Amino acid sequence: MVFGFIYDFLDKFKAADFHISPTMHVRTVQRKFKENFGLTLRIYKGKQFADGGSTIAALDRRTRANVDTTAADIVIKASMTAGEVERLVKGNYGLTVQVANEYNTYCLKNKYTLGQAGRKEDLEDWCKEKGHDGIEGWLKSEKCATVDEWYKKNR
Repeated sequence: MVFGFIYDFLDKFKAADFHISPTMHVRTVQRKFKENFGLTLRIYKGKQFADGGSTIAALDRRTRANVDTTAADIVIKASMTAGEVERLVKGNYGLTVQVANEYNTYCLKNKYTLGQAGRKEDLEDWCKEKGHDGIEGWLKSEKCATVDEWYKKNR
């Protein structure tokens, strides 16, 4: 698809790269990630969700798992896959993260870039895998006009 190539190319040059530093609060990281990419970043400390009021650095003092609070800021780009983001955060801070859709109802497959997921290409592929004619066909089968309407109806 020609548009896919163009979108992927533009994702590499998106002006608003996203930075995470050890001094940022978990809820700030999550809010800014959503503002920047339109997606949810789940941050864990061990197997539990991290406390939103804690800084990345403070998570180290709250549980046994080590968090590298001396690691440099990391930069996340729209051209990175969900798997790359998860490995980058784990490798630099020792934290487990998962990238989820905007409604936080499912985690992205590792192969999708943040840009693709922000454009709902992952949802488009899921709908086709389930036998629908894209998102519009799925929404029609669910008797909804928009994904927002489906989410409000089914949460």
